[in-house]
Amino acid sequence: MADLTPVFLCFKWGKGYPCRYTNILYRALTDMMQTPFRFVCLTDDADGLAEGIEAIPLPDFAMDRDDWHKGMWPKLTAFAPGLFLPGTPVIMMDVDVVVLRDLTPLFDHLRTNDGLHIIREIPDTLPRWFPKVFGKPLRSNSSVVGFIAGTQDHLYELFHDKTYADVRHIGNDQNFIHHHARDRHSWPIGWMISFKKDLAFHFPVNLVRPIRRPDTFVVIFHGTPNPEDMTKGPFKRWGSPEKFGYFPVRWIKDYWTTYSRGTDR
Repeated sequence: MADLTPVFLCFKWGKGYPCRYTNILYRALTDMMQTPFRFVCLTDDADGLAEGIEAIPLPDFAMDRDDWHKGMWPKLTAFAPGLFLPGTPVIMMDVDVVVLRDLTPLFDHLRTNDGLHIIREIPDTLPRWFPKVFGKPLRSNSSVVGFIAGTQDHLYELFHDKTYADVRHIGNDQNFIHHHARDRHSWPIGWMISFKKDLAFHFPVNLVRPIRRPDTFVVIFHGTPNPEDMTKGPFKRWGSPEKFGYFPVRWIKDYWTTYSRGTDR
């Protein structure tokens, strides 16, 4: 019988995120998941990955390596034919996320709803409060993407032979997915939220109000801060110019401390 065990898929390349981010995500999922899964990392350097992580070489694509970071294009290799048996539920995740509970319902959602599932772009504060004045069409955020293996192979086929010059007008991987995925859907509202846009506070509220642990599956991060930034000691500033803090965020620090076992780099 074919092995269609659900897969969590992530990436490790370049120097943006040390391997400890991948290992922390793997350990968190291992601790929280109530159902069996595989954890696969597409990488050009498997050194330092925790035992239990399946390292698979990045599928080939034409873009020069110097251009990979100009839109996180290697993520489109997740759709390369043959990586997983057709019919396998796959959830592609960025490593700079915080998982807060068992993600089995995400796989159940994939099995009962066709198409590709991606986060609807999360608006900033002003567009959210005053959409008629500051609003713009919302695209997609690829921090968490779900699909069934074999149903979105065309995304890789459309991309793998392209140079950066061919795709730079699209902007990045998530715009490419947004425009070219078949039967694209947004994850249900509230399943994934943004730390920066949904949880962090503007000045001066940020100085007096703690950031509470949300009731969600995954907290995503983009831009600044990164999760690790909020695990430091007091009076270590983190965040963007608009939303920042000077103290650790307790539930993020607890998560990071719990799953940072070992001597990860």
